[in-house]
Amino acid sequence: MKNSTKGLLIGLGATVVVGTIIVSSSEKALQKIESYMNRKRAKDFIKEKLNGNDDALSVVDQLSDEEISNLLKIVDKIGNLKGKINVYGDNVKDMAEDFKHTLHGYTETVKEKFDK
Repeated sequence: MKNSTKGLLIGLGATVVVGTIIVSSSEKALQKIESYMNRKRAKDFIKEKLNGNDDALSVVDQLSDEEISNLLKIVDKIGNLKGKINVYGDNVKDMAEDFKHTLHGYTETVKEKFDK
């Protein structure tokens, strides 16, 4: 094999190795950044919703990255349900009010029948 071919193969191999290292290190960096952001988001949630409870904040520090991620998924789902419950809650209030008026009307009708 010619020296130029060997040099080209060595250069290509080195490029592949360096590229693999860069990609794997960037994935690790992205994971670290995502972990940091999730942990900060969990702490912000505790500060906002739990008035900065120190015990809850210390628990967040002890949780694994996967546990933090699962916790945030649960918080997001609860937030989505809360919005839906508010919509349904208004409908339930209206239906309860209608039912109350209907029941009151029936009560008045029954009283009138027994009063006669």
